[in-house]
Amino acid sequence: MHWRTGSGRRDNVTVTEPAFRTDLYRGTARAYDDFRLPYPAGLIADLADRTGADGTGRLLDLACGTGQVAFALVGSFAEIWAVDQEPEMIGVARRKAQYLAVMSRFRFITGAAEQLTAPDGHFDLVTIGNAFHRLPRTVVARSVWRWLQPGGFLALLWGGSPHDGDEAWQHALKATMQRWQQRPGARARIPASYQEDRDARPDEQILAQAGYELTGRSSVPVSHVWTADELAGFVASTSVLSATALGDHAAEFDTDLRRELAACQPDGRFSQRAEMAYDLARRPG
Repeated sequence: MHWRTGSGRRDNVTVTEPAFRTDLYRGTARAYDDFRLPYPAGLIADLADRTGADGTGRLLDLACGTGQVAFALVGSFAEIWAVDQEPEMIGVARRKAQYLAVMSRFRFITGAAEQLTAPDGHFDLVTIGNAFHRLPRTVVARSVWRWLQPGGFLALLWGGSPHDGDEAWQHALKATMQRWQQRPGARARIPASYQEDRDARPDEQILAQAGYELTGRSSVPVSHVWTADELAGFVASTSVLSATALGDHAAEFDTDLRRELAACQPDGRFSQRAEMAYDLARRPG
């Protein structure tokens, strides 16, 4: 699927958006950093090339997690703002910047994306990796439009989830995750109107209404062989099935997950072929 090009800024539209809990990713930072697939170097190089990143501009990485996007692009920008509302995520990202001796390029901010205060026209590129769907999309899209320089870009990066695919083990993984997400109390972690809102207002519609030119999608195929430990770690990095979310049921879930996976793939090698991609939008110059 490719985005349609076009624009049509509408600042007077009032939308009530689904509101997610602010503690969804509490306790997941280490698993997030260890078990989320990195964005492929070719995809990152393509993004830098298409946005004209040459090591002199400013990057804003919203809902940055532990910095998967920010650190992949660290050589392409002189200044990087990394923003996440989870203090543990920012803590891991900060330690990585110290270890890599790039702290001088970073400004780390703990806070919600929609509450960020930033100068208008300050950034050349704003990135959101696997997170736009969790944010108040209309508010964030309009704020980012102001923060971008005329001609600047917003990139929504996504992909890398092991349950994306049609292998037997992927169906088992999805089924197990869905079954446990139906446990008592679990549904409270996802707003009731979430899917309805996504279906009624696709990302491209929100961005077009905020005034962006939608410039298309780039994707790169990825292949990865997961182990059962890695798959369990990935699931532990999610907002709905982390150890914090599962509470006293965490060990029971882990046993169930590994049993279902082993039944599909006794050799313990879970091969995935998928894609990782970004959708690019531009503030008109």
